[in-house]
Amino acid sequence: MHEAVPKTDHPLDVLDHFAGATPELARLRALRPELIELEQRAYDVLFQTATGPVTSPRTAPATATGTGVSAAERAAAALAVAVEHRRGPAVDHYRTLLDTAVGDTTTADRIIAHAALDGDTATATATPRRITAAVAHARLLTRTPAEGGPDALRAAGFTDPQIVTLAQTIAFANHQMQLAAGLALLATGDSGTGTDPGAPSTTVAGGPRYTTDVLTWRPAVRPLAAEELSEEHRTALAGKARVDTPYFRTLGHDLGILAVRTAIDLAAFTAEGGLPRAERELAATAVSLYNGCVYCASVHARLTARLHGDPAPVRRFLAYGSTAVLGRRWKLIARFAAGLAPVPATAAEADVEALRALGLTELALVDLVHCAAFFGWANRLMLSLGSVEGEAQENAGRKAAG
Repeated sequence: MHEAVPKTDHPLDVLDHFAGATPELARLRALRPELIELEQRAYDVLFQTATGPVTSPRTAPATATGTGVSAAERAAAALAVAVEHRRGPAVDHYRTLLDTAVGDTTTADRIIAHAALDGDTATATATPRRITAAVAHARLLTRTPAEGGPDALRAAGFTDPQIVTLAQTIAFANHQMQLAAGLALLATGDSGTGTDPGAPSTTVAGGPRYTTDVLTWRPAVRPLAAEELSEEHRTALAGKARVDTPYFRTLGHDLGILAVRTAIDLAAFTAEGGLPRAERELAATAVSLYNGCVYCASVHARLTARLHGDPAPVRRFLAYGSTAVLGRRWKLIARFAAGLAPVPATAAEADVEALRALGLTELALVDLVHCAAFFGWANRLMLSLGSVEGEAQENAGRKAAG
C-alpha cells in the first residue's frame, strides 16, 4: 500500500548517502519528514557543522557540542563503528573526516585494517593516546555494549562530560548504521550489510534477569545535580520525569546532542499514524533484549504491556525471548527489530515481505525501522554510562571468575 506523501525533493543528507540515495529511499523517508531534519541535525551537532536552529517546534536551537572531544577523536570513533557494520559509504565518509582532522591517512588505514594504532614505531608515528582509546571504546561499545564502561577512557584523560560526548557519538553512529540498513532494506530489498539473506533470523534470549519491575540505574558518570540544570536543559529533557532521572541528568553533560536526541525519540515513538505505539515499544524491547540492556527492557516492556492492555504476552517475551508465544504479528515485528540490532544487521527481505503480507503499511514499516534503530543508540548509552543496581558487582564477579 502506498501512502500519499509530501514532496521528496529534500537535499541529499548523510543518511541518504549511507543508505544508497535511491528515489524509493527518498519517498519512504518523506513519510516522516521531521525525522529527516532531526537525523541530520544530530549529525551536525556531533560533528560540529551545525548552522543554526531547526524549524521544528519540538527542538530547541541546536549548537555543535563543546565538551572538548576533538574532531579527530569523534571521526575516528565513528569510522571504527562504520567498519564494524561493514557500511561502505559510511566508512568512506568518516575516513574523509578523520583524514582531514589529523592531516594524513595513516590512522584511518589502521582503523579500517584493524591494525594496532601505535603502528610500527620504527616507521610510523604512534596515534595519540586519546584517539586510540576512543577507537577501542567504539569497537567495544559497538560489539559488546554491556562491557563498554568508562574506566579506560578516564585512564586516557577523558573527563566525565567528554565521556558522555564520546558515548553519544559512538551510539549515534551505531544508530545511523542500523537506520541505514533498515531503510535500504525497505527501499531495495537489500540492507547493504553483505550478510546472507538466507541465513536464519536473529533471535533474542529472555530469562529471569528481565522483568517489568521498576529497576534502579546507577550512573558510572556523575549526573548533573538538579540545581545545575539550566532552562535549556529542562527544555531539552522535555518533562519533569526526565529531569528527575539520573540517566537523563547524566546525558545533560552535553546539552547540544541531548536536545536533538530527545526530539528524535519523541518523533519516532509518538508521531501520529503508522505503527501502533505498543508495537513501537515492542520493537524497543526486542532490541534491548538482544543488546542485554535489562533496564531498557524493563521500561519498554512495561510500556508495551500498558499500551497493549494485556501483560501476559509481554511477560512471556521477557521470559522466553524469540521462542515465546506472541501471535504472528508480534512475533514478526520482534524478529525484524531484533534483526536490525546485530553488527552488521541481519534483517532480510523475507522479514519485510512477511510483515507486508500481514498488512503493515509502508509508514508502519518506516516507524518500525526508526524505533528499532533508536535503541541501537539508547541501549549503548544506558549500558556504557551506568548499570542496573547489583549488575556492576555481578559483572565484576563474572570477569574475575572468567
